[in-house]
Amino acid sequence: MKQLIYIFILSSSFQSLLAQIQPIPLASTKEAPKKELAVDSQDVKYIPLFGSRKTVDEQILKSKEFFAQCEQNFKDRAEASKFFAERGWEYLSEGLLDTATYRFNLSFLLDQNNVEAYWGLGSISYQKKNYEESAKLLRKGLALAPENPTLMIDVATVQLACFKEQKKCDDIDDALMLLEKSLKIDSTNANGWLKYAIAEFQLEHFDKAWEYFHKCRILDITFLDMNFLQELIAKKEDPLGVFK
Repeated sequence: MKQLIYIFILSSSFQSLLAQIQPIPLASTKEAPKKELAVDSQDVKYIPLFGSRKTVDEQILKSKEFFAQCEQNFKDRAEASKFFAERGWEYLSEGLLDTATYRFNLSFLLDQNNVEAYWGLGSISYQKKNYEESAKLLRKGLALAPENPTLMIDVATVQLACFKEQKKCDDIDDALMLLEKSLKIDSTNANGWLKYAIAEFQLEHFDKAWEYFHKCRILDITFLDMNFLQELIAKKEDPLGVFK
């Protein structure tokens, strides 16, 4: 995920407002704390999409001043939503999952058609191993961006994790379809070929798994999953003899 970083000069009143509505003030990733703050697990700010339609409506009613300040400091709510999504990705990269969740929730509050809000929240749920929740959130994003190949791969990745753990969102046929479609759009995506290899491995199609694993290797060796490689070698030796 590309993360574009913009520099905004925020008014002092807006900064004050942010300090009131957020657990910590806006900061660059360098200033972000290395340990997550302790939070009430029931605080809706830290639940994806605030937990329910009712709580979303409550947050909208409580956030009129926040909306007004955003409109003063950004071109429109969509631009403000993008800003908070970018901060969400930054905090997610730091491992600050609750803080990232709140930023993505603010992004969603500002623009419920922002794909990045659902994508970010789905990624957080995946890291927490809440695969069913992750799949639902990512699919909401995919509904808004149905031709995004990278998002397709992320949805498929969650479904493969579900399949491995025999969860309800384990439709591996749909995962294969998404991977095939994404690679038709962008055949140079090494991560897509890796996930395709993993899908074929889970179906015990080991020749296909090796074929796609080598496609990933040729495109970008940094995407290779060494744990998966050991599992694959245990099932069948590398036909090309590259890996022993």
